[in-house]
Amino acid sequence: MKLKERTKARELRKRGFSLKQITSSLEVSKGSVSAWVRDIELSTDLLANIRNQLRLAREKARITRLSRIAKRNIELYSKCKDEMLPFSKRDLWIAGVMLYAGEGYKTSDVSNQHIELTNSDPNILQVFIKFLLNSCGVLKGKIKIRLILYEDINPKEAQKYWSNELNIPFKQFQNPFIKKSYRNIPTRHRRRAEFGTAHINVYDVKIYRKVLAWLQAIYEYNNLDFNKLGE
Repeated sequence: MKLKERTKARELRKRGFSLKQITSSLEVSKGSVSAWVRDIELSTDLLANIRNQLRLAREKARITRLSRIAKRNIELYSKCKDEMLPFSKRDLWIAGVMLYAGEGYKTSDVSNQHIELTNSDPNILQVFIKFLLNSCGVLKGKIKIRLILYEDINPKEAQKYWSNELNIPFKQFQNPFIKKSYRNIPTRHRRRAEFGTAHINVYDVKIYRKVLAWLQAIYEYNNLDFNKLGE
């Protein structure tokens, strides 16, 4: 038996050291330390101190872990930014068409064909508006915004938020659609957006058909050999 280590372990335990601290200090196994000190009863104050030290240690470890993750994310972002940028007009064109593929309104009803894209993320809608202005030649004044809000969301605050985010004046906002709120029902709408969702509308059938034609052209290349892309 490691008599010296056992004696020191018991001394440290009586002073309120945790098993982990003793193990680290003496460089012995946790099992040995536990066996050596199991009969030692600690006062309420010492037990509270140990629990507090453990809590602080866990918090320190959490902060360290998050710091490392943040550092890796910053490094990854820098690398990906260099790979992606600068963003060309053609890049914006393709990005806008693909956004419409995933989020855009599509109909076979000829009488109701118009551009409409919905999302709760202003970043996505900002990109789409740039696509409309730069790739489709839409005049900014023709862009209309309609908000979908829950009844407990203040319409004026929501309109102000989206107007600032999208740089679209109030006069181009349509009457919002208000629906019943489920905020007080457990598990319902936990991820709902604070200011609702925004619909970007452009009532121009020619632009609608053009975007759908661009999209169809992309679909025709779904078997494209991407290894030869750009040759």
